[in-house]
Amino acid sequence: MKKTSLFVSAALLMFTGMVNAHGPVRGKMTATVVIDAPAVKVWEVIKNYNDMSWHPSIKSVEGGNNEKGAVRKLTLANGGTITEELKSHDDSKMSYKYKITDMSSTGTIKHAGQDEEIPVLPVGNYAAELSVADKGGKAEVEWVATYYRAYVNNNPPAELNEEAADKAVTDVLTTGLKALDKKVGSGSAEVKIDLKR
Repeated sequence: MKKTSLFVSAALLMFTGMVNAHGPVRGKMTATVVIDAPAVKVWEVIKNYNDMSWHPSIKSVEGGNNEKGAVRKLTLANGGTITEELKSHDDSKMSYKYKITDMSSTGTIKHAGQDEEIPVLPVGNYAAELSVADKGGKAEVEWVATYYRAYVNNNPPAELNEEAADKAVTDVLTTGLKALDKKVGSGSAEVKIDLKR
């Protein structure tokens, strides 16, 4: 009886530990804006994978074309860099998908006795799709990003947790879509954000 209760206690303790462990959870963020302009006009601005001049956070783009596997290196306004690979591009559907393959760091912090790098975008395994659809003569632009927080172990520091990842991705998508609306539409369209975990 004593062995059984000891075993049950140990099993409960282990289960409690597993429940409290909190590894990275995949986030899926969808940012949508309806721009008062024809869909083809909006697509014309964003369709070239080697051109992100419409996004104010991107200083320049090196490389890239609209062929699957094309690699582009973004230099950000703050000096950081992000390298991305094109996964698919469909001109007829007005959409393309890409994935981040490398990022520069903004520095390091000490956490749990280790030096941890802070990437320019505090995310891991980031992939996204940018698409345009015609909605009654207007353009509905949807930017969907899936990602994890940058810190893969339990108990992440504030700079690398889910909140930091969500805020950074929200900023990228919102800033880009607002700038696109300002360039092609009225400049007053609302960007809607939906986050699922």
